[in-house]
Amino acid sequence: MKIQSFDKKISTFQVTFYDVSRGKGFLSVVLRCTVHFVDPTSPKDVYHSILKIPGLESMKEVHKRNNAKNLEDENENENSEEAAAKLEAAEKNAYATLEERHKSETDFFTIFAPILDIPCPKIYKIVDLKYGEKEGVIHMEDLTLRGKTITHFENINLTQVKCVIRHLAHMHYKTLIADPKIWRGKFLKNQGTLAKVTGHMDAMIKKMIENSKREKDFAPYVEKLSKFYTNKEYAMYSSQQSYIDLGMAPVLVHGDMHSGNIMWNIDEDGNIQNEVAAFVDWQIMHEVMFFSSPMSDLARFLTHCCDGVVRRQAEIFAIDYYHECLTKEFGTIEKVPYTLEQLQKAYNYCFLFQAFFSIGVIPMLFGALTAEINVNDGIKNAYYAFAVQKSLNLFEDADKLLKGEMEDIFEKYGT
Repeated sequence: MKIQSFDKKISTFQVTFYDVSRGKGFLSVVLRCTVHFVDPTSPKDVYHSILKIPGLESMKEVHKRNNAKNLEDENENENSEEAAAKLEAAEKNAYATLEERHKSETDFFTIFAPILDIPCPKIYKIVDLKYGEKEGVIHMEDLTLRGKTITHFENINLTQVKCVIRHLAHMHYKTLIADPKIWRGKFLKNQGTLAKVTGHMDAMIKKMIENSKREKDFAPYVEKLSKFYTNKEYAMYSSQQSYIDLGMAPVLVHGDMHSGNIMWNIDEDGNIQNEVAAFVDWQIMHEVMFFSSPMSDLARFLTHCCDGVVRRQAEIFAIDYYHECLTKEFGTIEKVPYTLEQLQKAYNYCFLFQAFFSIGVIPMLFGALTAEINVNDGIKNAYYAFAVQKSLNLFEDADKLLKGEMEDIFEKYGT
């Protein structure tokens, strides 16, 4: 790895670094770098920063840990030239996607972060990624000095829920009053990212249930709902048409608001507090469709970051509180472009995808977590049991929605 000095006056230093992503950054490697000066004037003369390098290494490692079938396995019966050609084509396609994600994130930091005015890391330098030519990188503030994340297998509290909702309302307000020429139409390549997941959803959810030891509890829901949560037509409708049918003004959203992408402030002892230090990982930011409606980030946040108890409590007030926050931003309710009814329906659409996605990613995230932490089997089992109960509550609530106020959606896409 080459280390470049951005201050040519400083030449006498040593750099150490380690990978802090450890499978968390599935489209990047995140390195925490420490600069030690050779002739320091004080013990405090050390400099910490983060290098985020786009790449597929972390994702490959997680897939291996979960016994995913890799490209070499798929091509073992082909001759070497055919296998090599397929591998090369697959790599180029993967890196083309990676370039798009990296470009989205760098565009966010250079163009939109100042407009949206939400907690983000400070950015020092950006290098674009070009497959086969140059390695991309984002050099940024080391947020571990003032923040921590939680995992998919830990819970948050209602005060933290309200904090995130306030930030979402503020970000959406800033988008709605900005000149739309700045951002509208620039992120359409990412709008169907999650819709593609539906092709793998059945296998993802089956793997989680197989490991749960509670197959009988899940069986009725899988039998009834599997056609719905694997229906790509529904996912595409949701991403490309539902916001139009609801008459909702478009906004920019994060698109991947899960536990690993929210850093919480810490106190002097390293304990997590209730205020957000920064939202990170803006690789799949996109315009409002289904997956990025004003309720998209909220639905992803609640289904991924909360257990059933906290989520159900939060859902009692979340829509009203978001609308209240947005009203305060605009100064008057007459200027708010959404009604409570629109927001609730938008949340329901988003929930019906995010609930199943949250369930499906459990095996992959659990594999990454258990490879990273050194704890006994009792704690590991408790983590998974937490996720299993959380998943069962998501199935219950999705089923309730699809039997009730969203019954027309189930009849169209799930029968």
